[in-house]
Amino acid sequence: MAQPPSLGQLSTAPVFNTKAVARETGVPPDTFRAWERRYGIPCPQRTPGGHRLYSERDIAIIRWLRDRTAEGVNISHAIMLLTSVTDQPPSHVEMEATRAIEQMAEELITALTTFDAQNAERVVSEAFALYPFEKVLLELIQPTMVEVGERWHRGEINVAAEHFATEFVRRKLASLLNVFENQVQRDTIVVGCAPQELHDVGVMFASLFLVRRGWHVVYLGAQVPLADLLETIRKVKPKLVCLSASTLETAMNLLEVARAVRREFPDVHFGYGGRIFNVNPELCAAIPGVFLGQDARELVQTVSALMSSNGTSTPPQRS
Repeated sequence: MAQPPSLGQLSTAPVFNTKAVARETGVPPDTFRAWERRYGIPCPQRTPGGHRLYSERDIAIIRWLRDRTAEGVNISHAIMLLTSVTDQPPSHVEMEATRAIEQMAEELITALTTFDAQNAERVVSEAFALYPFEKVLLELIQPTMVEVGERWHRGEINVAAEHFATEFVRRKLASLLNVFENQVQRDTIVVGCAPQELHDVGVMFASLFLVRRGWHVVYLGAQVPLADLLETIRKVKPKLVCLSASTLETAMNLLEVARAVRREFPDVHFGYGGRIFNVNPELCAAIPGVFLGQDARELVQTVSALMSSNGTSTPPQRS
């Protein structure tokens, strides 16, 4: 997929009317007006009479979105890619972003626990249009999933509602992985869960943060058997293996995996993380490998340091 346009040198002066933009881009006015209403992109200014005026920057964005949708990319995914690379919402959207992300989280929790996928999709799309990419992941989607899990533990929702929420988020993260995995890739990282570990949303978060920074991620998902993991390492020859565990039982399984990987592939880095290590950090002393951090941001920093220490180049960080 083509990289988003370089916008820094383009004029933001509002000089083009709607007809001129349609002529310059070949995109019907109804289409880019719909993008503006739903996602806050593009960002026209208004004349005293209420007519839209667009800038060179707006035209470049509309052209880029046109080309991505022509390639078959869903418009919401293209918007996510655009805003995630710049990590800045358009200026007028930023001023209008009066709804706190905590309020949006409450709406998302309500939608997911009442099986309202349409409203959940609306909240997530709005959040990606208003806020930087990683803020949405770490301050909207992640806390939502934690709260859904807590409500299930308290008996406030049943297992069906918890599964519905988890599958909604899993599909969303998978679609984002598909958006970013076609970008330029660097060294290979294998990511998955320890044997018998079923909770894979956390490693999907980790994979997304790594892919977004250019690493080639081979994502294996939940409960990866040791023999299959070792065979995968032989085939794809990664620089790093990252596995997750959320319970004491799966952490013990992870111990066996770490020893086997270190024994069979001494040149491959082994990293691990997961809720059990955040809650019981003393367990880290038992695992032969590198604890990758308590969240995805820490993971990216640790992985970058690991990869560069082995003579590989460190991927560029996006602010």
